[in-house]
Amino acid sequence: MRSNRTCSYLAFTLPLAFVLTSGCWRRTELATVWHEPGPTMLNFKRTVAVFASTDESMRRSVEDQLSMLFPNAMPAYRAIPHAAQADKETILQQLRGSGFDGAIVMRVTNVSERVTYNGTYWGPAYGFGGYWGSAWASPYDPYYVNVTQIVSVETNIYSLKDDKLVFAALSETSIPRTRASSFAP
Repeated sequence: MRSNRTCSYLAFTLPLAFVLTSGCWRRTELATVWHEPGPTMLNFKRTVAVFASTDESMRRSVEDQLSMLFPNAMPAYRAIPHAAQADKETILQQLRGSGFDGAIVMRVTNVSERVTYNGTYWGPAYGFGGYWGSAWASPYDPYYVNVTQIVSVETNIYSLKDDKLVFAALSETSIPRTRASSFAP
């Protein structure tokens, strides 16, 4: 059975890990969370922290941050220096042979933008007549445009001992930007 301490630890550290990978000053929400059904104790003795990215400096930075959040965790770049070229058929045996019994794996799954046009004038007392006049005065001329970049990050926790997924989450981080505008779409 999952202990209260383990649940509290996961509830605190996983969102923090999402925030660290996405930028501390941005809004991060968990879009989806899954955990293995039934009672599971997540008490790994040695964990490898993996951030799947072709940007080596970002990979190292995120893996260092993850390994600081989880007890007995090691960044994958130290355990598996060339992770992208690691043989998928033997990686599990290599990690087990090095004493790892858990893995935290993160990767960016999507980056998209949401555009919001602002600047509508509602008219006197928000009446129909006032709105009608302002709508025809400048129908496609917003005062400013909000562009929000949305970064989705997948986080999976695996038991290497059992070779199975025990926890998965998808987080979405919104990174807002405002642009002045005077264009027509």
